[in-house]
Amino acid sequence: MAQERNVCAGPFGAVYDFYIERPHLARLVLGTMWGVDPRPFYRSLSAIGELPDGATVLDIPCGGGVALRGLRPSQSVHWIGVDIEPAMLARARRRAANHPSADVQLIEGDIYRLALEDATAELCLSYGGLHCLARPQAALAEMARCLRPGGRLLGSTFLAQGSRRQRRLLRNEDFGSTGNAEDLRQWLHAAGLTDVSIDRDDGLPVFSAIRP
Repeated sequence: MAQERNVCAGPFGAVYDFYIERPHLARLVLGTMWGVDPRPFYRSLSAIGELPDGATVLDIPCGGGVALRGLRPSQSVHWIGVDIEPAMLARARRRAANHPSADVQLIEGDIYRLALEDATAELCLSYGGLHCLARPQAALAEMARCLRPGGRLLGSTFLAQGSRRQRRLLRNEDFGSTGNAEDLRQWLHAAGLTDVSIDRDDGLPVFSAIRP
């Protein structure tokens, strides 16, 4: 995956890590910069806290570990975070220290060839990563492979039909292949997933799908 990189690994990521942990500030920054509302993302994190102890969660790409904030206090799950950037894994490791009841494993790895067994997890998270990839459909198929039957894929991504400001920012070479809502829906179905939902067709939608 040499052609892929996490754009948050540099100075931009340090700023992102600061505001994404503060929902009110994130709403201001993301609304001003990208013209999107992050509140659906924060609401979607409740799915993590609903998992029973002993469940396995995949976080791909995990970035700085912001999804860990969805864990309940003392929730005991097996959490596997994968990212291509060691700097992001280091940030996630610092966040994981705040959740001692969770068994957190952080791996530097290839999103297209995950070093994980089939049917590993009840929940796979993919927040804010697909739009950075050259082959998002292939990445979704690999995540779906790692879900157990009945498991859920949950994430968010920028879409091509966002605001003019958003489309201009996404033309940056750091971003990969951003499809529209119908593309995303087709990618999820092609990965063998059902019960596909996308909460809106522009901006930064939250999507969900189930492995039958």
